[in-house]
Amino acid sequence: MKRTLEHFSEQELLGLKEQYEGIYLDGHLFITEELELQDNVFPYPSRLDVYFLIICLKGSFKVSLNLRDFTVHEGMAMLYTPECIVQLHKTGEAVIRTVAISDSFLQGIHTNPKEIFAPLISSEESPCWMLTEKEREIIDKYVSLIKSVYSLPEKSYKLEIIRGLISSVVFLFINVWKRESDIANDTAVPKSRTARHFGQFMNLLHEHHCREHYVGFYANEMNITPKYLSTVIKEHSGKSAAEWIDEYLILEAKSLLKYSDKSIKEIVSILHFSDASFFSKYFKKHTGLTPTTYKKIR
Repeated sequence: MKRTLEHFSEQELLGLKEQYEGIYLDGHLFITEELELQDNVFPYPSRLDVYFLIICLKGSFKVSLNLRDFTVHEGMAMLYTPECIVQLHKTGEAVIRTVAISDSFLQGIHTNPKEIFAPLISSEESPCWMLTEKEREIIDKYVSLIKSVYSLPEKSYKLEIIRGLISSVVFLFINVWKRESDIANDTAVPKSRTARHFGQFMNLLHEHHCREHYVGFYANEMNITPKYLSTVIKEHSGKSAAEWIDEYLILEAKSLLKYSDKSIKEIVSILHFSDASFFSKYFKKHTGLTPTTYKKIR
């Protein structure tokens, strides 16, 4: 099966050069030229195996990350991590530049991405920020410099130089995120107890949804009763705790069905359902389709 931008692993990064113009290095990094974002990219929930740094150069696009909706406008940057499930909803003639980096590439520049980017998974953090004009200018200069280095002879220290430049770009993004996060925290009104409970619940749900399907587990982790948890989650979000659990499970199931090579039996095991029959009934109840039918949709 030929992969597209809808889903690929770090080993398949190099194959993207057949579809997109840009810089491809060692199978673990690609930097695209400016490209128009099409509506048929990520039309279904998908979990990618690489880190994406995305800059919106023109227009806008609407995207969901782990059931949270965002609109990325011109001049904004967005960071995607493999812990997220992404789905594109609509593009407003968006033109983007993308840097995709594998986990092993980041490890090679002495960066632990899971440690650095873990806070972004929190329901209280945003993965989208507005860049200053100076930051956009710096990024453009880095891209131009990487292109120049990329054209060096193979026997040069090209890989080592580009690793160093990419390390600088990554830390520039981290600096932007920290700045925007601090601004948001400084201007935020004190959170109610209900909002704090919701944030804690969503963080636990992200971590445990594949294994824990019942409200009682999350209530126990939060040292409150299931009834109280259900009440506060409904009050804050308009959805019950059980509905959020179902949505997270279905999101994960859709991603596995559509963009992995795993069998339904394997997916049943990953999501800790008792058997394939129960999983099929559960999936159809929430989507109107059987897992097999959903998997075949193009």
